[in-house]
Amino acid sequence: MKPSPLFLASILLAASAIATPAALAEARARAGEAPSCGEWVAHREKSSPLALGDTHWLLGYLTGAADANGKDYLSGMDNASIFRWMDSYCRTNPLRDVGSGAKSLAAELAGRKAMPK
Repeated sequence: MKPSPLFLASILLAASAIATPAALAEARARAGEAPSCGEWVAHREKSSPLALGDTHWLLGYLTGAADANGKDYLSGMDNASIFRWMDSYCRTNPLRDVGSGAKSLAAELAGRKAMPK
């Protein structure tokens, strides 16, 4: 599922305000792609401006998946917990990408919401 052009434009606009020219060129080159787990970890550890695009990609994916499945499994979740989950996933699976992690997280969250309280 590809993000909308409006979403990509807003990410590039936000990134241009804080990113170096080289970082912005990299962001443009990979717009719409899931970052690799190696990129996710490196960007987050360095507090790189590209980490913002990575986290927005993840949140956009999860929001779209929840909407497409008609399940509100993101209610009650905070961004910090989602990002920590992905940090752990990417450290454990360094050769995967954030897209595969996002699918796993979505399945886990959907399963939790389906459990009776």
